[in-house]
Amino acid sequence: MAMLWWRKPETRTPKPETRNLTSRERVRRTLQRKPVDKVPCVDVYFLPETLKQWEREGYPPDASPAEFFDLDLVCLPVDCTMGWQQEVVEETEEYLIVTEADGVTRKRWKVYSAQPQELDFPVKQARHWREIRPALKPHEGRLPENLEQQIALARKQERFVALAFVEPCTLARRLLGSHQWVEALQTTPPMLDEMLETGVRLVTETVDLALKRLSSLTPHPSSSIDGIWLHADLAYTHGAFMTDKDYNRLVLPYHRQLGQELKRRGLTVLFYTPGKVETFLKVIRKSGFDAVLPLETFSQNDLATYKRAYGSHVALGGNISADRLMEGDEAAEQEVRQKVTVGMGETFSGYLFCLDRPVPPMLLLHRYQRALALARSLSSLTG
Repeated sequence: MAMLWWRKPETRTPKPETRNLTSRERVRRTLQRKPVDKVPCVDVYFLPETLKQWEREGYPPDASPAEFFDLDLVCLPVDCTMGWQQEVVEETEEYLIVTEADGVTRKRWKVYSAQPQELDFPVKQARHWREIRPALKPHEGRLPENLEQQIALARKQERFVALAFVEPCTLARRLLGSHQWVEALQTTPPMLDEMLETGVRLVTETVDLALKRLSSLTPHPSSSIDGIWLHADLAYTHGAFMTDKDYNRLVLPYHRQLGQELKRRGLTVLFYTPGKVETFLKVIRKSGFDAVLPLETFSQNDLATYKRAYGSHVALGGNISADRLMEGDEAAEQEVRQKVTVGMGETFSGYLFCLDRPVPPMLLLHRYQRALALARSLSSLTG
């Protein structure tokens, strides 16, 4: 018999000093590791297949997940590609092979949901990089055309607003492909430093363009944007795609520079990467990032361990197993209760609720809604 955990009323009351925070205040205080009234919910990756499936379960077509689920964070993607025209290489009933705007040739399956397979990459020699580099300059065309309207709506709804960029080292990995990228980490050619420097400038200078463009909304344009969401792909199940030594020597200086530049602009930094993230957490005070997520469960990320070791220096997000939520109501309740309790900790702060990977289409709409409701009810209680 299914446990009707989403119907159980909670009788304890919110902490008086943190009642009725807005979403924006809630996320900002969480990133500062200050007490909040309830856990901020910050899922941003809803697969198209998921939303299509949910429409059959009652999700309104063309609805915004942030508004429909009353999420606390709005993430606005920035174009970090060379802007190449998409070119179809091959198409069958089962798959599509296409060279995309970032120069990567990918095989995308039509008949089932799966990660695309990367087949070819734009930089094979130094001359290719010299040709591509000018196409990665910042310009206003990288920003959403309706940026002002989206910011104004988010401000009206009092949500936390982040611009989403590809993290610089991930940009280099996409240009080179995994094999060449690993070789570059070992041999450290000047081209790798140029790629990382280009990635940092792409973020910081595009942010400056956004702030200038938004200056008409407020006399203090930095208040229009709250943070930067750095989407990375730098780790796998057992660790980072580089040794701690290589990260500290090659990549961390650019992460530190990026973090400092964004802090100078009054922005916080949320670092999102699949895989095991301990390499990045060990030196989080040097990078200056404010949050690390989504802490994939099958990548041996232990939320309790990280909370004890690093919770005083960085906010942690996720570690909610999508697999457990798909098992059933009882498993979902146990997963949400355990992880939110651990994540919020005794200080009632420093944790962001999200699944440990993009929301999959196999997860029922009503169960995701109930997971959100339970998380919010748990975190709004005093101990």
